[in-house]
Amino acid sequence: MSFFGSNDITGIDIGAGSIKVVRIARDGRHPKLLSAALVEISLDPAQATGISTELRYLQSVKKLGRGAVVTLMPGKDLTIRSFTMPKMPLTELGEAVRWEAKRHVSYPLEAAQIEYLIVGEKLEGKVSKYDIVMIAAERGKVLEHLLPLDEAGIKVSAVDANALALRNVLRLGEKSSDANTLLVDIGAGKTEINIFKSGILRFSRCLETGGLDMTRTVAEVLGLGLPEAEELKRSLNLLTPDVNDQVVMAVRSRIDALLMEIRRSADYYKTTFREKNVESMILTGGVSLLQGLREYCAQSLEHAVEICQPFDGLTGKQDLLEEFGPVAPRFSAAIGLALRKV
Repeated sequence: MSFFGSNDITGIDIGAGSIKVVRIARDGRHPKLLSAALVEISLDPAQATGISTELRYLQSVKKLGRGAVVTLMPGKDLTIRSFTMPKMPLTELGEAVRWEAKRHVSYPLEAAQIEYLIVGEKLEGKVSKYDIVMIAAERGKVLEHLLPLDEAGIKVSAVDANALALRNVLRLGEKSSDANTLLVDIGAGKTEINIFKSGILRFSRCLETGGLDMTRTVAEVLGLGLPEAEELKRSLNLLTPDVNDQVVMAVRSRIDALLMEIRRSADYYKTTFREKNVESMILTGGVSLLQGLREYCAQSLEHAVEICQPFDGLTGKQDLLEEFGPVAPRFSAAIGLALRKV
């Protein structure tokens, strides 16, 4: 879908635990932050309001109707694959990608929404080939995800993948070196493991586990309600030396399980793409704000770990940067959506 010449783009990230909205203008050399908002989704069913209700509030306060609106599909509903195809006319390539998609999707091809990017070209022997990233989703799932936005009267200009939104943040932060960069987005309801090289997405995997599972573990250990357990979890320090601290050890067990999957993903990537190392790791998402998580991951994986700072590289309202700077990693996807190129 096109943006009809708009210079302002609003990125809307609807997660399991919160809604993040960012509006960015692309008029000048540097992207300019125009507005930002974060709405927590209550863990108490008695107090929770519908997503469309929250979106109506954001639209009235943050004027989402201005410019283009981009949102993302949950990673669990996407199939993302990297592969090569012989170079051919672009008029034929789309159909060839659709046929390749049959090998990767579990639903009928006629029910699939399929998009692809040509991310590079190479010569294998005497055959010129395209490097392709394919993204597929079941059309019904796309419509289901867009329903709350439609109910709120928000016209969506484009739907993107989280991995590609995070790619935009990497490029903004000048992280697109020749190194293999592991970017792990740990949200409330999911964890996405993405690997980029030279700013190109080469591997993406979504796990249906995240911060809410950690919160449930804390609730079970202490016999608390979810809202109280969430508040306690956010105040923990994973580096607490007392091994008798049941809550810290319970959260660590969840983190350890994620770290095991991160190692497996990195090993699979290195084997598949014949790479020697994954040189850097960046954490983002709300769970990345847990005290001690960066150090804990660095100790376990035995290499440096950074926390994503998606507001870096943006100009604009200083009050917004100061207000949301402390929770910046929660905005990575929304910022990446708002940085989407036409």
